[in-house]
Amino acid sequence: MGQAPAPAWSLAFQLPAKGNALLSIDRFDRVYLSDTRQNIIQLDTLGKVVNTFSPPVQGRVAMLEAWSPAKILVFYDDRQRVQLLDRFLTPLGMADLREFTDGTIRAATLAADDRLWLFDETTFRLLKIDTRVNRAVFENPLELLLDRRQHDITFLREYQSKLYMVDRLSGIYVFDNMGNYQKKLPYPNLTYVGFVGDELYYLSNNQLQFQHLYTFQTRTLPLPEQTQPYRQVLVGDKFIYLLTSDSLFAYRRK
Repeated sequence: MGQAPAPAWSLAFQLPAKGNALLSIDRFDRVYLSDTRQNIIQLDTLGKVVNTFSPPVQGRVAMLEAWSPAKILVFYDDRQRVQLLDRFLTPLGMADLREFTDGTIRAATLAADDRLWLFDETTFRLLKIDTRVNRAVFENPLELLLDRRQHDITFLREYQSKLYMVDRLSGIYVFDNMGNYQKKLPYPNLTYVGFVGDELYYLSNNQLQFQHLYTFQTRTLPLPEQTQPYRQVLVGDKFIYLLTSDSLFAYRRK
């Protein structure tokens, strides 16, 4: 593993963010948070609130994916629903996931073909559903990959024709874009991974860890010291966003 030289961090802005969760980042380095009332807040690179989505019915935001240029996905795990928004946080449609399975969905994300990937914890399957025709178009039983009694699936994300599924207890499972299992990355104790360029990244021991998706080379980026540990990190093209228990820090990437 390579240790990157400590960068000359340039703080773009700092905002109070107590009770907020850092959810996603889009292709324009805009960042998305949820507040204590589960409203979705979109910030630009100046730290200005540019759009807000307040759901008509409150639910717990488990995941938000803003990487697609066409739509934003919000997954409410307590209501088992997916809300689709446009770039201005205007509602595009709602999918009730209970129409596709009798099980409990723990993770959801957008697929590149405009369908949805789901992890069904009850039936222990990876599903791809098409809300336009109201049916599942693919399913993959996962008993041979995961122990039903010892798993904690926290995150799904399709990136560069691969699907990444994070199990907090054992690592990252990688599938092709058809849902076929390919390999496992042995990184336990993760709840989230991000992607930038050809690298996967995650937060560990208050440092930013990167792994190249194809050469598998790794590097470590030391982060600016704060009095509180970082809870979440999002890396964009020109900005890095870091969240502590009460503040959001935005740094320009060098």
